[in-house]
Amino acid sequence: MKLIRDFLSNRRLAPASQSIPVVMILILIVSMTSGCQRKEAPPPKLAADSAKTKAPPPPEHPWVILYSYTPIGKELIAGTKTTRDTVWEGREITEGAEFEPFVLANSGVGLANATATTQYLIDRYHPRGIIFCGIANAINPEHRIGDICIPDHWITFDYGYWGDNGFLIDSVSVGRPTAAGFDRMLDIPVDSALYATLGEAATGAAFRLRSVARRLPEVHRGGIGISGNAFIDNKGKREQLAKQLKAQITDTESAAVLQTAAAAGVPAISLRACAAPAGESGGVAAQAALADFFTAAGYNIALVVEQFLGVNPTIKTGS
Repeated sequence: MKLIRDFLSNRRLAPASQSIPVVMILILIVSMTSGCQRKEAPPPKLAADSAKTKAPPPPEHPWVILYSYTPIGKELIAGTKTTRDTVWEGREITEGAEFEPFVLANSGVGLANATATTQYLIDRYHPRGIIFCGIANAINPEHRIGDICIPDHWITFDYGYWGDNGFLIDSVSVGRPTAAGFDRMLDIPVDSALYATLGEAATGAAFRLRSVARRLPEVHRGGIGISGNAFIDNKGKREQLAKQLKAQITDTESAAVLQTAAAAGVPAISLRACAAPAGESGGVAAQAALADFFTAAGYNIALVVEQFLGVNPTIKTGS
């Protein structure tokens, strides 16, 4: 301001011929003062703001479809409408919708992995039911390579005692506490409504199954499935388990999934594609059939599950 006053004072005293044009001086002063008062431009809005949108919530009360054989999961993902993939402890979990919401998840191998995965999925998704898919070795020799088996009960045969008389089941009580005491769960039934509806789905899909060694697989319903941490491929062991437990097939996860689901009050069932009868996988005919089996089993099991999802998605599960 002092500069302006001095300029005006001098302007009145100076001859007209020696004065600087007033307009030029004013322009210079304005540009100097505006430069001093200039403010920084506001930062642009971050494009990342759009990335801060929350992930969609998990589906409400979906069907949980567990698989222990990776090709089954790949076939299910390829044949259904999936929307989001996540990972928990190295296990792939895929969410989707096919008539009703569902979650596909890899159970991991063995009783402990299957238990942990099942409990996590129950806690996170509160499922309306669990369908567990995989492969198994046959105990009953009438079950041929590629056949689909849906037991109505499962037993964990690892609990017991090895002695002079062989393996004795029942030395460890397996179960859950209830209001009435202790519900013994050595023999774990599958959900009756799931058993009926999944059986219908398997029967409906039977003529569309892929053949194994030029034979159309059969669907077997009922009987006992058994699970342990060791995969049984020994004829002597197979005969012992058949005699002691009247078992049809054996795997390494199903009983743990059924027991965990039962303890949480969640309906569950397991269906398996049969590999070779235990102790017979090394034969020439079995080896030839198994080459077909490992390419067809994933497709066939996935076909049955997809049929189930479309048969009666509003099924009322029961005990």
